[in-house]
Amino acid sequence: MSGPALPDILIVDDDPGMVQALAKALRPLGRLRFATHGHDALRRIREALPDIVLLDAQMPGLSGFEVLDTIKGDPVLAPLPVIMVTSHAEADFEQAGLEKGAADFIAKPIHPAIVQARVRTQLRLKQANDQLKQMSAMDRFNLAVAMEDLRESHDRLQQTADQLRQANDSLVQFVRIASHDLREPLNTITQFVSLIDEDHGAMLPPDARQYMRLVLRAGARMRTLLDDVVRYARLQAGEPERPTAVALDRVLAELCDALAARVAATGARLQIEPLPVVTGHASLLSLLFQNLLTNALKFVPRERVPEVKVSASTADGWATVRVQDNGIGIDPAHLGRLFQPFQRLNLKSEYEGTGLGLALARQIAEAHGGGIVAQSEPGAGATFVVTLPLAASSNV
Repeated sequence: MSGPALPDILIVDDDPGMVQALAKALRPLGRLRFATHGHDALRRIREALPDIVLLDAQMPGLSGFEVLDTIKGDPVLAPLPVIMVTSHAEADFEQAGLEKGAADFIAKPIHPAIVQARVRTQLRLKQANDQLKQMSAMDRFNLAVAMEDLRESHDRLQQTADQLRQANDSLVQFVRIASHDLREPLNTITQFVSLIDEDHGAMLPPDARQYMRLVLRAGARMRTLLDDVVRYARLQAGEPERPTAVALDRVLAELCDALAARVAATGARLQIEPLPVVTGHASLLSLLFQNLLTNALKFVPRERVPEVKVSASTADGWATVRVQDNGIGIDPAHLGRLFQPFQRLNLKSEYEGTGLGLALARQIAEAHGGGIVAQSEPGAGATFVVTLPLAASSNV
């Protein structure tokens, strides 16, 4: 297996003695070629591009500086390193050559060790530069391939996003139509069962009346499920109106009135501390906290009186609202499923629900730019922490 090719060194000088001296100094460094005048030098350079040129500055006919101008004026030849060999040691003479693009200067009479060192340095620089160019070319190729892949991926992603958007719009429309169509027969069933119970309930046996109550309860649960599905679909479609300042104190006060019957039936104790004003949608925030309060009152052992505490703190433009209960708690292993649609952690026979309440709560919190997390241990109650943006006038 052959080693790397030796560097190609072109020596250009009209003095045979200087050619011989340079050849003796440079033979260990590479393969040598020779030219005795400027035109011959340019011809040999174009025939086979050398790795370096040692060029006599003073030659009859086409001078070394004119050859240098021709080399540096050709985009293909311009990177070629050229060391000028001259008997003039004046600084302005050397400066003129460097400004024309010479890589280095060697003064006559030459010193072989210095000539070797300077040529070896230029060859190393050229080798490093060639490697960088190869790497750069490969990098450009890899970048072009990556950009093309990225464009194709973007196009596929955009197409998928458009398809998902169309599918989501169709789904929202379907949910609305299905909800409306299902609500009509459901309302008919519950209305006629209610009429039977009112007009003829007293004449029915106890088990028949119990069956009708079960039908009415199932109808109410079905109506709640339809309402939650529609709300969830609207949130997914991003339909909320322009946000306004919402006083959470008022929202919670109205919810307490709405839940008064359940609170009275269970003997629950509600403690609601002062709450801030946030930026959002009053109806959606009411639905969020309604779900949290309803769960707090519902998921409590039958022998235990429900206790619910709502508190808040503010910092850096955000409100943090905590809804804490003394209920059955949640296994930490199940917290990841808690906010998924239709996920239930308890049997319907134990605790009623649609499985959409907390999913809606999360969607509402995120639609406001905030979030919701749960903290709990089995048997030790649960705390739901909601973050919402403060209204501008409430920022401190």
